Amino acid sequence: MPILFSNVHFSRDVRLYLMANALVGFVLFGGIYPLLYNLYLLRLGYNTEFVGLANATGALCFALSSLPSGMLGGRWGSRFTMVVGICVSVVGFGLLSQAELISAGSPRDYFILISYSLGVMGIALFIVNGTPYLMGITGPVERDPVFAVQAALMPFSGFVGSVLGGVVPDYLAGVLNVSLAQPVVYRYTLFIGVLCLIPAVFALLATQDVRVERRREEGGNGDVSDAPALPLAAIVITSLISVLHVAGEAAARTFFNVYMDEGLNISLSLISVQLAAGQLLAVPAALSLPFFSARFGIRRTVVLVTVVTALFLFFMALVSNWIVAGLCLVGIMAMASLRRSAFAIFHQELVPVRWRTAMSGATAMMSGAGYSAMALGGGYMIPVAGYSSLFLTGAVFTGMGAFLFWICFRGDKTDR
Repeated sequence: MPILFSNVHFSRDVRLYLMANALVGFVLFGGIYPLLYNLYLLRLGYNTEFVGLANATGALCFALSSLPSGMLGGRWGSRFTMVVGICVSVVGFGLLSQAELISAGSPRDYFILISYSLGVMGIALFIVNGTPYLMGITGPVERDPVFAVQAALMPFSGFVGSVLGGVVPDYLAGVLNVSLAQPVVYRYTLFIGVLCLIPAVFALLATQDVRVERRREEGGNGDVSDAPALPLAAIVITSLISVLHVAGEAAARTFFNVYMDEGLNISLSLISVQLAAGQLLAVPAALSLPFFSARFGIRRTVVLVTVVTALFLFFMALVSNWIVAGLCLVGIMAMASLRRSAFAIFHQELVPVRWRTAMSGATAMMSGAGYSAMALGGGYMIPVAGYSSLFLTGAVFTGMGAFLFWICFRGDKTDR
C-alpha cells in the first residue's frame, strides 16, 4: 500500500480541499449530526414515521438540488459554489439544532423540515461540485490516491465526530443536571458541531478555481462549442444505477441509531462506539482503493464492494443482535467509503471534462432520491414489518445495483 502513495505529491489546493472535506465529515457525514439527529427527534417526542419523513425530506431536497448545484458550479465555478454551500449549511443546520425552542406541533414540524432541507441544499452544492473540482486539480497519476485519501478522511473525521458526539451530551447532562432523555443536551451539541463547519469556508477560499484550466483541457481555443455533445445515455444509466447502489447504505445509516435505541434498547455510548468503529474501519478501506484499482480495475472494484455491502445487509436483517448489527454496520460503512470513491472516479472518467458537473449532479440527484425513498419507506415499513424487512429490502436493491452495473459496463474499454 505505501508504494502506491510514495510518488504522489498533494498540491496546496488538494490539501486545503481535503481539510474542508474532513470538517464536513466531522459534522455531517458519519460524525456528530448522523449520530445525534435522529435521537434528538426522538427526544423531542417524534416517532419513527416522522424520523423517516424528516430524513426523506432532506434526501429528496438533496436530490432536487443536485442538478441545479451542477449548473451553478458550471456558471460560478466549483470552488465558489462549494463556499456558498458550506455557508448555507451552517445556517440551515444551525437553525435545525434549535428546534427545541419552537412550539411543539405543526410549527416545530415545519421548522425541522425546512431548516433541515436548507442545510442539505448547502451540502448538495458542496458535494456535487467537490468531485469535479478534485478531478480538475489532480492528474491521472495522483487521482486514485487523492480520491482514496479523500474517502478515508471523511470517515476518519466522522469517527472523531462520533466519539465526541457520544461524550459531549453526557458531559452537558452533568453540567446542566439533566438526563440524556432531555433534548437540551442534543441541542447544544448539534449547535457546537455546526460551528465547526466555519473553518471549512476559509479553507476553500484559500484555494484557486479550476474553471480556466478546465476550459483549456477541453481543447482548441476554450470555446465550449467545441466540446463534445452531452453523453445523455451514460449519464442516465449511471444515475439510475446509483439509486440502487445507495439503497442498502441508506437503510442502515438512516435507521441504525433508531434500531439500536428503540429496537434493541442500546445506550447512547454504545451506539456511539459502534458508529465510531464503522468510521474508523472505513479509513483503511478507503485507502485500499489504489490497490483494488490496480488489481481489479475501477469497474470490478465497484461491483465487488457493492455485492459485499448487500451481504452485510442480509446478515443484519436475519440476526437481531446488537453485536451482529454493529459488525454489519461497520462493514457497510467500510464498503461504502470504498465504493463512493471508486464510483466517482468511474463516472467522472466516463464523460468528457465539460460534462463532469452534469454527471456529478445527476448521480448525486439520484443517490439523494434513493436515500429519500428508503428513509420515507423505512419510516412506514418499520412499524408494520419491522427493521429486518427494511434491511432485507435494502440488501435486495443493492444487489440489483451491482448486477445492473456489471451488465451495463462489462464491455467498457476505459476501465483501468
